[in-house]
Amino acid sequence: MTKRLVAFAVIIMFISTFSTAIFATGIQNLPEKAHFSIEPKGNAVEILKGNQVVAKILPPELLNNTSTKKSKEIFTIDIPFIENGAIKWRIEKSEPSDISFLTEGKNKVLKLDFHTMNAFYKITSPYISLKDEYQSVMLSFDYKVDYQNLIHFKEEENVNVEIAIFGENKTKILSLPEKLKLTPGWGTFKTSFSLPIDARYITFEVSQNGKNVKTVQFRNFKIGFVKPSKYSFALKRVDKYNNLIEQVFENGFQKITRKVFVSSSEDVINVEEILKSKEDHQVFKEYSPVVFESKPLFILKRDYSISKFTSPMYVTDSLSDFYLKLYNCAMGYTNNYDSIETYNLKNKANVFLFFSNSDDIKYFLIGKNKEHIWTTTQLFKKGFEKSFTYSIFPADFGYAIKSRAPDGRKGILVFSNHADSNMISIIKAIMFGTTDTKDSSYMKKGFVGYKIPITWGFFYKSIKGIPGFDNPEYKKLIEFLAQKGIEVVLHTASPIAKENTPQLIEKALNATSYLKLDDWIDHSLSDGTRCGDLKSEGAIKTSKNYTFNLFLKHGYKYCWSYLDVKLDDLNMLEPNQVNKHPQIFFKNYNFGEGDSLYQWNSVRYRNLLSMLTKPRLEKFVNENGVCIIHDYFAHPMQKRKFFIVKNKNVYISRQLDNNLKLVAIFRDKKLLWVPTVKQFVNYKIALKNVIITPLDKSALLVDNKNGFDIKGFTLITILQNGQERRIVTTLVPGINIISLPQ
Repeated sequence: MTKRLVAFAVIIMFISTFSTAIFATGIQNLPEKAHFSIEPKGNAVEILKGNQVVAKILPPELLNNTSTKKSKEIFTIDIPFIENGAIKWRIEKSEPSDISFLTEGKNKVLKLDFHTMNAFYKITSPYISLKDEYQSVMLSFDYKVDYQNLIHFKEEENVNVEIAIFGENKTKILSLPEKLKLTPGWGTFKTSFSLPIDARYITFEVSQNGKNVKTVQFRNFKIGFVKPSKYSFALKRVDKYNNLIEQVFENGFQKITRKVFVSSSEDVINVEEILKSKEDHQVFKEYSPVVFESKPLFILKRDYSISKFTSPMYVTDSLSDFYLKLYNCAMGYTNNYDSIETYNLKNKANVFLFFSNSDDIKYFLIGKNKEHIWTTTQLFKKGFEKSFTYSIFPADFGYAIKSRAPDGRKGILVFSNHADSNMISIIKAIMFGTTDTKDSSYMKKGFVGYKIPITWGFFYKSIKGIPGFDNPEYKKLIEFLAQKGIEVVLHTASPIAKENTPQLIEKALNATSYLKLDDWIDHSLSDGTRCGDLKSEGAIKTSKNYTFNLFLKHGYKYCWSYLDVKLDDLNMLEPNQVNKHPQIFFKNYNFGEGDSLYQWNSVRYRNLLSMLTKPRLEKFVNENGVCIIHDYFAHPMQKRKFFIVKNKNVYISRQLDNNLKLVAIFRDKKLLWVPTVKQFVNYKIALKNVIITPLDKSALLVDNKNGFDIKGFTLITILQNGQERRIVTTLVPGINIISLPQ
């Protein structure tokens, strides 16, 4: 039984001290201290320091994609190569080569002919002006690449597409790289993306470096714009007390209650926003804006470095803490927002705190024609309620970062395995080091030997050459792995996708229920197979293949999103991609008709062994990175890469063994946290239920709203001399008071 404590003094432990001198810069010559006060101003709240307005909290804004009251407005334009006799595109290419413009019916075609083996080209569209407010854009075009010798055509060869979004004065604020795979004949590229709030222009470029390319052709460049249905909030009520302003906003869909408190010391402004849904509705983007009237100095990046705020914009994702330091105040301790976009206006800053953002919750199902059918809105059902908090405080207050990882650790590395053509002997080698039980290395190597957890997919049904849970030896092995702390998960019921009917999936869920599974990995859906897997038709209530209710019945909470993020590095947070919304795990209530599972993304590396080296892991740790790795460790095709065969026994390869040994060393030094997917997501969900409020320069009120202790809870503090300290403690349920080092 837990008790809610009014005040609990915790004993703190300091670890991992090193120099990060940047924070101390810029805190000198601050204006003379004055207390905060608040005043209602129309439908906004002004925050004052003495007589000076330092910030304004503006009314929330809601953008809907579709509704019963307003239909989605879409219009599409062609982007011609030649307009009024002039070529509007910029075309760069290797020489010697030719440019020609062809006409196929009404289609204008750009054709590039190359006369050398090594070809390069890049075509860039003219600036496309956004003359109105749009919520999203759809881009499509046709392409065809012919090779001088088809033998040299490689399926993995691709063409680069980069979409650039610009603000005022054509300052780039966002870059969206994509790749399209080459196929014989004409192909069509389609993509859609949402727009930042201050987007004013778009361009896109298509490029390729290829060998043996003979001709490249493009046609039918079209761009479609989706106008948002904007639903304003009316201020229904505002009450002012001595140290509190309460505002109530409403529209036809929602009621939002905002409470703005001034602390008794008048040093801290605490804001709570409570959203309650009045009816079922879709949300594309919804945010609460704060406008600061002073120069932004520093911002906390996703790698937990406090850096000079020099870029036009910075995105803080839901897994990262937010801190913005301005000339005369600071903002931080945000909680529960999908993401935060901060815009640097030189002598001002605009902060948009998103209750919901399409960039953070978008997902796709796979259609029968192999297409990805994206959902970019969020369903808020009637009665849905969620609260959000943040604080504004003096610029000279220290800041404590709520760490993503427990126990003072830095990087978070998660392994996941897809079963595919797995074999029992290879699984044993990867897990235990070898199949030879008499070998001295048996149970001392591999994932189990090094005590490295992994989310391990397995099939329920066996087919020829691929064992499943109905195979007694395979079943016994899966049960043993579960006992060893491995998160075993169904990688669908059958290796043959079309066999995954609701009946077979229900049989698999029933047969494995004693293992208390709650995570799922779909398999082999890219060809458009219609079946009961979640990313096919399992989450479509009107389909004969609907299975989502079965997963809810069995208590499932998580599933793979079927998305592998394209990365050349380990860190999925990509902290230097300042305008990017990294998406690692998320919940969208459209997935499953209002009930949902957490979906998690992953990274599939072409050569995993080259990623798990000491230099790369050190960089990953220094960035406080996050990565969920997707691979096929027990696939026969991994021979000599992940395993070897010797004297009729199977052994883990020396390279993979060295990689796992290195990961274990980093873990034992408390540099890495290596959880399963389930452990990682559960810990992050628990952190969202921890609300931090600054009391003064030296103390925090930490409210653990979970009904259980959080062991290893970690705060990262940056001292005035620039040193970093990590505070590690156990948070009991209720109020904890934590003193900060000075």
